Amino acid sequence: MAIIENGYLRGQISNLINRKVGDKNVVQSKSSDKINQTRWSEAAASDFGTASAAGATIRRAFNAVHQKVHDSGMHNRLVKRMQRVLLGNGKYEPGDQRITRGNIQRLVGFQFNKNCHIYDYLYFDTNVTFSAPGTTSVYLPELNAQRNFYWPKACNHIILKIEIVALSFDKKYARTIGSHEIELTRYDNQQHEARTLTFDSPDKDYDTILVSLSTLYLEKRSSYALLLNSVDLNPAGIIAAHNLRNPL
Repeated sequence: MAIIENGYLRGQISNLINRKVGDKNVVQSKSSDKINQTRWSEAAASDFGTASAAGATIRRAFNAVHQKVHDSGMHNRLVKRMQRVLLGNGKYEPGDQRITRGNIQRLVGFQFNKNCHIYDYLYFDTNVTFSAPGTTSVYLPELNAQRNFYWPKACNHIILKIEIVALSFDKKYARTIGSHEIELTRYDNQQHEARTLTFDSPDKDYDTILVSLSTLYLEKRSSYALLLNSVDLNPAGIIAAHNLRNPL
């Protein structure tokens, strides 16, 4: 409210402050208490939302792999990795970043549990290839239960699990298009032959394929089987990634 006193206007009208300075009436604009987001900050928030939504889609898609047994910061680490994916093939205007424009291969090596890197527990390398129609091939070398695997105490069975997931980040859609398990026993000295696993997807409504590798540790007895995986022992990671729209 403003009043006229002795010919001078004093007080506030809207965001204008009126006061007397000497023999003059001074009108001053009052700064707003509310800080409005600039177009750039709004766009940057949109890009973060894109990375966060992509991270959530991946986390849910691989629930069967990490089994929700992971470090407390897993989602934040995944979002940070997806921010790097967004910038992996050039920087676009803020708010215009897209996963399909980025470099999804920057996701390779992500560990769902930072406490146990998958290759600290598996002593061999795989080779994954992708073909244009959407076929995924996973090559496994010769495997020996004693030489190629870490065996925790009490564990007498290991299940090696390969999971292939197709995703559409724009639609927040994910579907498992292939899964394969190999079970080994602790005292198996057999040399398992090298093999190539091939997975085809009839569904083409996606833009990205991710491949994960994980291990399940079991204590099997005649009457029960106990899963030994825990937050400190649950190796699971992404070993390959492919963008069908922007292959690198």
